[in-house]
Amino acid sequence: MIKAFRTAEIYRVIKRGDRTSYQFPKIHRIDHHHTYTRYAFSLLNGIDPELLTKKRWALRQVLGSNIEINGSLKNFSITVHHKSLPKRLNYSYEAIHPHIEKMALPVCIGQDIYGNPISWDFADLETLLISGEIGAGKSSLMRVILTTWVKYTSPEDLRLVLVDLKRAEMYRRGDLLLEHGVTHISRLPFKLPRIVVVVDEMSIIKRETDLVEMIQQFASQGRALGVHTIIAMQRPDADLLNSALKANLRVRISGRQADATNAKVAGVMGAEEIDAAARGRMKIKIDEVKEFQAYFLDEEACKEMLSSHKTRVKDLEPQLEVVSQPLFGLLEKEEQR
Repeated sequence: MIKAFRTAEIYRVIKRGDRTSYQFPKIHRIDHHHTYTRYAFSLLNGIDPELLTKKRWALRQVLGSNIEINGSLKNFSITVHHKSLPKRLNYSYEAIHPHIEKMALPVCIGQDIYGNPISWDFADLETLLISGEIGAGKSSLMRVILTTWVKYTSPEDLRLVLVDLKRAEMYRRGDLLLEHGVTHISRLPFKLPRIVVVVDEMSIIKRETDLVEMIQQFASQGRALGVHTIIAMQRPDADLLNSALKANLRVRISGRQADATNAKVAGVMGAEEIDAAARGRMKIKIDEVKEFQAYFLDEEACKEMLSSHKTRVKDLEPQLEVVSQPLFGLLEKEEQR
């Protein structure tokens, strides 16, 4: 570990006359496990904590590519994983169902280095940003999320808005909460379907200020109204992802980013270090950043999987306006894989 600190230049320099000495971070504990080794340490006063992020590449040169850094201010840990992520994972609804059956709006998108599912309930963490270079697997990831919802929920429980949502629906739902004196749609005396607004490649609408403002409103005010948001973009845009919108993006997923600046804008530090040849390799940030292998689902497999669901639209009640196109039509072009 000291060699890693030395290589990454994470130390304090002390000069006494002609002599120069180096003080390294203090290692408090080393936990050896058959799947990982974890080093707990504290930085000395005067050492910039950002060095751990900036010099991650140097740490990986010594410790290996499968490392995880956690902590803040002074106290940190570096976990060196002995395993590697799989190169590819094919999506199977039957395989993930046991992990999601108690969730209201489940997301299960892949596995971590130990084979544990990467999953959460979108009803609780209701906004998501997906970004990454071409070929990172964003289209496949989107198919996995939406396919799971189509198979798991009914049209009475969920509406997928893949194009646009009328602002009037937000106002209508807000008025219903006021009318019944409640703060969340789950407390209404009747059932309203959750709505997920999916915005693919948001940078295209950058100049449509009214639309951008509307999407920001979904992200900031939608939770109580049962309106959730997924935003996808290839290159994270600092102007679009302003502080107000960024603060409301509860979950962030990134494929490989071109550089550390893009990774920082996306809110997923270390995404620039993902191997370009590792298709479907991504990082997710909820509380901390975790690397995972995303499930793969191509367009043809998606069509076949959802063929039995295509007739559901005809069975919807007249008052449920159909505002979405078929799921597999959302992303017509599969990125080069």
